[in-house]
Amino acid sequence: MENNKTEQYTFAPEEKEILQKLNIVEASVNAQNIQEKNQREIVATKYYSEFVINTEKGPITLKDVFITAEQDQNGKTSYHFRWINENEKGEQVVTECLEIDADGKVHTAGDLANYLGEELDIEALMESNDLEKGRLKGVSEKVSKLEKDEQDNSPKDKEQEIEQDLQEQEQDLGLTNIREIKDIQNIKERMPEVFGDSDEHAQGYSKTLGKFVMIEKVQDGGKSKWQLNEKIQPAQRTLRTIISIDEKGDKIERKVPYALMKTNRSDKEIAVTYGQYGTVNIQTVDVLPCQARVARQVREQGEDMSGQEDAQIRRDFKAGGKEYTHDFAHQVEEIEEIKMENDQEPEDQITEEDYIPNTQMTWKELMEETGESLPQLVERYNRDMAKAEQSDSKSVVQSIIDDYEAVSHEPKAH
Repeated sequence: MENNKTEQYTFAPEEKEILQKLNIVEASVNAQNIQEKNQREIVATKYYSEFVINTEKGPITLKDVFITAEQDQNGKTSYHFRWINENEKGEQVVTECLEIDADGKVHTAGDLANYLGEELDIEALMESNDLEKGRLKGVSEKVSKLEKDEQDNSPKDKEQEIEQDLQEQEQDLGLTNIREIKDIQNIKERMPEVFGDSDEHAQGYSKTLGKFVMIEKVQDGGKSKWQLNEKIQPAQRTLRTIISIDEKGDKIERKVPYALMKTNRSDKEIAVTYGQYGTVNIQTVDVLPCQARVARQVREQGEDMSGQEDAQIRRDFKAGGKEYTHDFAHQVEEIEEIKMENDQEPEDQITEEDYIPNTQMTWKELMEETGESLPQLVERYNRDMAKAEQSDSKSVVQSIIDDYEAVSHEPKAH
């Protein structure tokens, strides 16, 4: 097994000691034959001097913990928390007391179970701890040569596999520009009824239909095969706008996507947009009762981890639910309204010192003649000018003065 592996290590200054500890943990796990017994394989190990988990009862700090990411034959990854201790004989032994499975379920016992609850977003936890200086001490990442070869050839091989599977089902879609979806757990969390039946999804353009479609890989008679995702309709061109949030939450903009895909839920859609260099991207869309549409990024094939949605954004939307999404959309609308007001050209605003068009009189002088406010005089002037057969400003102004003098019965002395 080790002969088929290439390994990459990154260490803090005390790298020799860290390397030894990582080797001890991985050797212990391998000794348990997890590849054969549990059908799992280590894909990465991280060593933390401190790993902090914030819970409802307060923060928990795990000291000198090793977290192994282990992948099963279906590509699902679970996370195992392990420690190096000494037994009665003074020998170093590796123990495990916490596991987070691929669905985020917590498996542990004792006091730790009472604090952690039933679920944890382990990827977000690891990301936040990685950012804290001094916590992450070392990383061991493993990539098999077979996986590397598959990654190098994946686009062409994947398209051939998809085309063959669809032809066997008499679905001649003529797919091009196929892009697989990354971060499957993330989009499942957003749209479980749409993406929940499969761990592999992709989008592509159907030359047969002339539209973008979504496909998924499902189990059929003990065999995995690609098929059209019938829970998502082919894309339709649209003029509707979406409020789009980028992966880091730094850029929020209203835009018109190229197309929208309806799903088996009226409050969920998929937006198709064109990115940089003409790349086709998709976004998940929450349709609110007011018909506002909030779109979130989806990391796809060819994008590195920088394209992954920020963990805090995920937590905010997950914890806040529909109410948070609704409030977010209307906050954006309020900001847009304020911006529009601030962007109004000052020259469009009439002041008292301005001259009335085509006259030698200012608005202030007309206010003094009539005793009326500026807004009312401007409104009256515009209305009378619109009615006049000949746009004579002087006549309209004189008519306004005459009307006010007639009402007051006190002609102005000139």
